[in-house]
Amino acid sequence: MNRSSYFDLLSKVSPAQSSARIAESNRLFATSPRKLHSELAPSVQALVAFVQRPENEFLRIYIGKMLDEANQKNPLNIKTPADFFQQLDNALHSYPKYDANFMAALPFYTVLQPFMENSYGYYVFTNEAVRPYFAAILKAYHTNLNGPDSLIYLNDSYGNWLSADARQYLSLDEYIYDPAKPHGGFQSWNEFFIRKFKNFDASRPCAPDPTGKRIISPVDGQVWMISKQVQRAAAFEIKGEQYYLTDLLAEPANSALLQPFVDGLAVQIVLMPFNYHRWHSPVTGTIKKVHTVPGYFFAPPAPDQDYAASFPFLSHVNTRTIVFIEPKNPSIGQVALIFVGLTEVSSCQATVKAGAAIQRGDEIGHFAFGGSTCCLLFERANIAELFITDNATLGDGGASADGTKVANVVQVRQDIASAL
Repeated sequence: MNRSSYFDLLSKVSPAQSSARIAESNRLFATSPRKLHSELAPSVQALVAFVQRPENEFLRIYIGKMLDEANQKNPLNIKTPADFFQQLDNALHSYPKYDANFMAALPFYTVLQPFMENSYGYYVFTNEAVRPYFAAILKAYHTNLNGPDSLIYLNDSYGNWLSADARQYLSLDEYIYDPAKPHGGFQSWNEFFIRKFKNFDASRPCAPDPTGKRIISPVDGQVWMISKQVQRAAAFEIKGEQYYLTDLLAEPANSALLQPFVDGLAVQIVLMPFNYHRWHSPVTGTIKKVHTVPGYFFAPPAPDQDYAASFPFLSHVNTRTIVFIEPKNPSIGQVALIFVGLTEVSSCQATVKAGAAIQRGDEIGHFAFGGSTCCLLFERANIAELFITDNATLGDGGASADGTKVANVVQVRQDIASAL
């Protein structure tokens, strides 16, 4: 089975992916027991109660029209608000399955995607008053993924996460797990998701740094976008998408932490479902600040715009952890890392605090289950060369101006840039 890019996995422009999502969503609805309102999960009941408040008449209208619009495009089993709330509960009690398209591995995205990308769904999923209720539902799901029931598909039966096919696809033999123990020795799905390598230095060797100026990738993933014109509060574009430093970093325009990145360089890397999901420092230095910004869930950038093609927008509005680093070598300039949750739970968990001294390649945090992306910010004047490209057609080929190989797919601790 070939590894697909995140765009291939999630994009609505692929009829095969769209039909696979709809079929999986309809299957989940048809095979799940119908519940009374009192039997729904407390977090789903809370959302229902909020929607049913007298003052939320327009929200109820928009939810109804969201469902109608989605069904006009594709026939769904979810036709009424009661169906919608039932399906949220179904997803909450579903666990990730291993499959070629990762549709069954992302139950919330699969269930919600037909509604996220229509004009009425845009209002529902970007409604500030609704956001805390979706946050509570996904927090409950995160709790479920940390429990023993989440191990249901974590075994070596055909088509499950420890099967021969999955072991090869995910390179599981490189990771710490015990095939002789139930569920490979993992205590929960999330423990499996953030698994560690048996021999980290062998699986992700740290690129040599003879000059002290080399910058390495903090994550595994696909280089999605590169911008060399970062602006303070005005918009800057990456392939037509708008970025705002003040929103991205959740800092005021006059912040001393923000200033170095004005007219700076931005690199966005998207992690795929099969990737290693731990974060590592791209440089040696000191942590200046770490903070997590609560955000939206499943929020599209605009009505009818593809969620999967909107990673810059999602970096501004989704839950994200921001890490500011002062490199030991001042020639590198300041560095900021924005770790962004996409789809499902997508929790961002830093394991370092302000003031900590870190070495190049040290672990600094991880994502729990869900899609994810990392945006790196540099002082552009300090960067001499990039060893990466956002041209996906080059894959791991192509070359920089001096003939150095450039890559579109990167791994943790691989060289991505050099300072002056």
